[in-house]
Amino acid sequence: MEKTETLKDSLGSYVPAAYMLPLRIGVGWMWLDGGLRKLVLAPQKVNPASASFVLGKFVTFLPHSGPFEGFLKFMLENPSLGSPFLIVYSVLELVVGTLLIIGLFTRLAGFGGALMAASLAPAFWLGSTCEDEWQIGSLLVAGGVVLMLSAAGRRYGLDSYLYRRFGDRGVLNTKLLRHIKLW
Repeated sequence: MEKTETLKDSLGSYVPAAYMLPLRIGVGWMWLDGGLRKLVLAPQKVNPASASFVLGKFVTFLPHSGPFEGFLKFMLENPSLGSPFLIVYSVLELVVGTLLIIGLFTRLAGFGGALMAASLAPAFWLGSTCEDEWQIGSLLVAGGVVLMLSAAGRRYGLDSYLYRRFGDRGVLNTKLLRHIKLW
């Protein structure tokens, strides 16, 4: 019988390593594509003088924004901050996507991607640009959490080199942060 390569996740369970590769690449591509579409393919989306400026969509999120209402109002009342915010967010999309695809700092990238997807909750709730935004967002949150917990970059990713060289390292050696693993 052939031995299956497995990963030990944060909860002590074993997951076949091959299962995580398509998820890691798929979630990574979703983030990479989001950043590329705004910064490279359609830079007018981050230009406040353009009719395609993404900040304009914030108005449609407002009625159902819940705990995000203050932030959305602040961004709408201060449009000069909108473009830098969108550029930084888009760069983060590129970084998270690239890290997930190459399997480097996969746990941190999965965590960051899950947080970023959750931060888009007003768009998911309203679905102002397409009806399936909440499904995409939910899957990005779930995918990010699974990738973070499963250490998905330890096989078929650059994290495997870091893990073999340095072992299982936490972000910092403090009571809480030592449990948040880098790779």
